[in-house]
Amino acid sequence: MTFRFYQLGPWRLLSTEDKNTALLLGKAIRDGELEREQVFRDNWRTLSAQVQIAEQRLLLKVPRARHQRRWERLLSLFRGSDALRTFRHLEQMAAMGLRAPEPVIAGELRHYGMVTDSFVCYRFVEGRRPGGTDAPAVLRALKMLHNQGYLRSDAQLANFLIDDDGEVVFIDFRLKRPRFLPRLQKARELDRFLRSCPEARNYLTKEERASLWLRVAHRLENLSFARRDLKRHLRARRKGKG
Repeated sequence: MTFRFYQLGPWRLLSTEDKNTALLLGKAIRDGELEREQVFRDNWRTLSAQVQIAEQRLLLKVPRARHQRRWERLLSLFRGSDALRTFRHLEQMAAMGLRAPEPVIAGELRHYGMVTDSFVCYRFVEGRRPGGTDAPAVLRALKMLHNQGYLRSDAQLANFLIDDDGEVVFIDFRLKRPRFLPRLQKARELDRFLRSCPEARNYLTKEERASLWLRVAHRLENLSFARRDLKRHLRARRKGKG
């Protein structure tokens, strides 16, 4: 998969399309000249919608909250926008032989070197949500990713699809290469997945079930969930007193 950078006024575009198509798509997104077929989320944090642009059916995402946080803007002085990173992660998945939506175009707008707006578009994937019977295939795909040295983040069963060919597709992911205790971090991600798909535990090897890393990861995740629940409880109490 090849991609190129293009310029649309102050917008910097990254696309797998030819220049004319990329500029056409970029202009339509910038100016809002698109048809929203289905909106999955539209709030201050993010826009996520299935759109029709120039006869192409795409998934559009705009990470609004990231554009408002000062520290995120400062970090963008030294790295690409969240949208461009998402584009590259999608492309990287294909290079590793794993299924993910095909990236089409991403764009970022900078002011004084800081990202103030961005978007990413990729092909809409037709598929279904996986169920318990898909546990072996999804588990196998997640382990393939781990074997190549990466985490996917938020490894819940709901963040995978089964496409029309019966293949597992990664969605709503952010690739990360763990530097500190990578085996523990992979075990924690595996534990999170097992919580969302208990059936997958039946397909672990004996060595994986007996793994010290997985046992430690399970306890750490229990602590993490307990801390989260406590924070929610304290917030609810504060609101009740207010």
